[in-house]
Amino acid sequence: MVSIALWSFAVFMASVFAGLLTGITLTPKYKGPVRAVCWTIGAAVGYFMAFVSYSVNLYNDAVGILGLSALMCIVAQFLYKDSWSTKLAISLMACLIANVSTFMFCGTADTLLGTALGLIKDSPYDTANLVFFIGIKIFVYAVFSVLYARFLKKTIHRTVEAVGGKMTVFLPALLISVVGFYLINLVSNGVGIYPDNPWFFLLYVTVCLIFVVEFWMIFYSINQSAKTMKTTAELNVATNIQQSMLPCIFPAFPEREEFDVFAAMEPAKEVGGDFYDFFMVDERHLAVVAADVSGKGVPAALFMVIGKTLIKDHTKPGRDLGEVFTEVNNLLCESNSEGMFITAFEGVLDLATGEFCFVNAGHEIPFLCKKGGVFEPYKIRAGFVLAGMEGIRYQCGSMQLEEGDKFFQYTDGVTEATNKENGLYGMERLGRVLRGNAELPPAELLPAVKRDIDAFVGEAEQFDDITMLCFEFKKKMG
Repeated sequence: MVSIALWSFAVFMASVFAGLLTGITLTPKYKGPVRAVCWTIGAAVGYFMAFVSYSVNLYNDAVGILGLSALMCIVAQFLYKDSWSTKLAISLMACLIANVSTFMFCGTADTLLGTALGLIKDSPYDTANLVFFIGIKIFVYAVFSVLYARFLKKTIHRTVEAVGGKMTVFLPALLISVVGFYLINLVSNGVGIYPDNPWFFLLYVTVCLIFVVEFWMIFYSINQSAKTMKTTAELNVATNIQQSMLPCIFPAFPEREEFDVFAAMEPAKEVGGDFYDFFMVDERHLAVVAADVSGKGVPAALFMVIGKTLIKDHTKPGRDLGEVFTEVNNLLCESNSEGMFITAFEGVLDLATGEFCFVNAGHEIPFLCKKGGVFEPYKIRAGFVLAGMEGIRYQCGSMQLEEGDKFFQYTDGVTEATNKENGLYGMERLGRVLRGNAELPPAELLPAVKRDIDAFVGEAEQFDDITMLCFEFKKKMG
């Protein structure tokens, strides 16, 4: 009976250790005395369960490993604030640490030292050896508790915080690990491998090393997932910030009867390098911009912010657009350590006269639709890209627009959209869909073009940002 009581206590201590790790990791829901009482009651129940189980069968660890682990997980669910998945994951992880430390350090130390000291005579369940085994456990658990609180606790907190407390995806691996310890123990007991068996040490060192590696892989997976989720969340924020920088409320100027403008940008990644803009330079001048930054992703998006801001800030009433791009180019060259560049088109429409002044820095050929006609390419001289070389001087051009004329500009993501056969969408097809929908207002024309692009591309991956802008000069300003 003494041996059963001591062995029950020795096994029970692993769950106490797991409960300690769980308690110092999770966020308390109740005050310390309440938690202490609940844990004490749980401990009493747990020890009673272990004692009864080992009284029936000293070699059956089902209650000792699985039952006590389950009890500890249940108590943790009631005493702490965190999400249920976090509480269960931390509890299972604590059980895994307790099992690894028990088998790898306590069990093997007792096997070696207990035998050397002559404590194991008739069986490893001799009273002297069990007292020695309990002493080893107290020492090992104390050391591991200090190491956990010092080095691992903060890392686990950061990991749980990074995944927003949603630990459900990691529960199966942790649960399998805990159950796996029991199954291995069941098999070893079934074939007669006990602490006094020479194979005991080799078996459990090997098993524990496997579980240490598994534990590391689980923790590494959690951290990598946390980093991925954090990066995704940051990219979502960046996407929202970028979208908010582009005019996205339509109709854009409902109080203005002189024109109608619509634009859209669909990035190939979470954030893109394309951008468009339209704004009133003053009461009688509308500016429109379409541009494409070289590269993709975050670097292109950051350069896009700089380029967009500079172009808008330097576009002033009465100022020559060639001078605007000349100055913007020089400023971009000063802060272009990555060697990026921007193709850009900017135009300013005089709402009183219909004169449309523009400047083109290596950008696409726009399409113009005269009233009652169809869209045709408007060939203009393309200057050098922005940020490509300092000191470049850009020339401003102009055209005369009449009431009812439409102007369409885009980025190369439209014409270079690729299908599964690596065929390009191209200007010819773009011209056809524009001509076929020339009567549509800008807000309906762009979706029609996008539908045709999607039909062409099919299931092929989008490799480049797709940006389009269209405005209609409806009437002259009185």
